[in-house]
Amino acid sequence: MTLSKGLQLKKEDRKRRRADERWRRYIQDLRRRQIQASLDRARRRRWLLALLLALLESTPMQMFFPSPDPAPTPAPPKTSPARKSQKKAAVETLSDYDRHYLFDHRPRRGEEHLEVYDGLTYSDIAAHRPRLSLKFQPIPGMPDRYRDEPVHIWTLLDHLGSDYHRRDAIKALKLLVDKSAHAWIDACAVGENGSSWRDLRLCRQRTPEMTVRDFPRMAAWWRESVRREAEAKIPDVDPKPPGLD
Repeated sequence: MTLSKGLQLKKEDRKRRRADERWRRYIQDLRRRQIQASLDRARRRRWLLALLLALLESTPMQMFFPSPDPAPTPAPPKTSPARKSQKKAAVETLSDYDRHYLFDHRPRRGEEHLEVYDGLTYSDIAAHRPRLSLKFQPIPGMPDRYRDEPVHIWTLLDHLGSDYHRRDAIKALKLLVDKSAHAWIDACAVGENGSSWRDLRLCRQRTPEMTVRDFPRMAAWWRESVRREAEAKIPDVDPKPPGLD
């Protein structure tokens, strides 16, 4: 009776582990589908936004919805130039305000080599977007591949698929996410407990901030799975019946 009971318990334990494995695979497949659906929705939103911006920048839309730019500062009076430089002075009389409403997207005279987009230079862009001119601060311990410029977490997830970049990408990834996820990242890097570097890509969300926050959550789920597997591997030792050596 005791041996048959032990076999029955082992059989039930085997069934439970198989059910857990099927459930884990189902959850992973569901998350992959959700990630793909999110990427498809984001791609469609970007196309619609680009179309809307193109319509707003068109000439007919500007006639009905002009940009609410502030009034320009008065230009200092200019002295009358000589006869030979009259043509050049006529071009330079246009202010930035006039150039905007006349749709004159040429670079200013003398700044042709500094043009970035539609007659704008880096100084023009930084004046309207101060956050773009913030000084980059390198992260201590960052691999040389990512040390000289800001690294995007989605770029690191893409580099995981390359054998040449994977080691540096994992090292940089640990510098961007919470320390509670480092053990899981190391396990995925070496393939312990059935993990793989592909599991790290499951943390990719709609925004970089959401992606960073998803790593500790996935690490907690991994630790719970390891604990349950360790408990499932403990054999059930029944006491021997009396009279048996």
